[in-house]
Amino acid sequence: MSQTGQDIWAEARNLMVDDQLRPSEISNPGLLKAMRALPREDCVQPAQRAAAYADLSLPLAPGRVLAQPLLTARVVQAAAPQPGEHALVVGASTGYAAGLLAQLGLVVSALECDEKLAAQGEAFCKANALPVQWVMGPLGAGVPANGPYDLIYFDGCVSAVPDFCMKQLKPDGRLAGLIQNNADIPEIFRATLAGGQHPQFAFTYLSKAHSPLLPGLSPHRQFSL
Repeated sequence: MSQTGQDIWAEARNLMVDDQLRPSEISNPGLLKAMRALPREDCVQPAQRAAAYADLSLPLAPGRVLAQPLLTARVVQAAAPQPGEHALVVGASTGYAAGLLAQLGLVVSALECDEKLAAQGEAFCKANALPVQWVMGPLGAGVPANGPYDLIYFDGCVSAVPDFCMKQLKPDGRLAGLIQNNADIPEIFRATLAGGQHPQFAFTYLSKAHSPLLPGLSPHRQFSL
């Protein structure tokens, strides 16, 4: 009996989980289940579908990529998402990370500045019955109307924590994503907002990874004479 297209994609998802994720200490059972279920092939460009489950980051638009599966899994696992939490995904692109968080039971707002990527991401979420609210706007502004959030997830790299995070994150809330300090290779990070009179972020760094800086969140250039 020949395999259908759906069977082939399901097999590719299972191979991704079993060959790439589980041997690399991705152990969150809900996350593994979600990554076996969500059709990542619908989050790439049509010509890239055959590579959707490869251990690669795939270009989506100038300066934007769909992160390799293991990188996404590491950041989501580091974020420690819990059902019922409110999450903001910054730079949600075509919706894969936002969809994973929704599949894990979070209430998700997806912020994107590229109209084409947002349209693909919103269609992906609707097709898979994922309750994600999409918002178009500058990534550096966040989405104050839907906050405050338990989790702010950067689907890409930042050079510093944007100012809006302090206002839109709940006390003891979390950030997760990649951060590039100075000229170093970006690192996966998790940061917790410690409350009190003068709240500050406490950072935990996990591992180095490559990802482009999200638009509008790159370092400010300084000029000197």
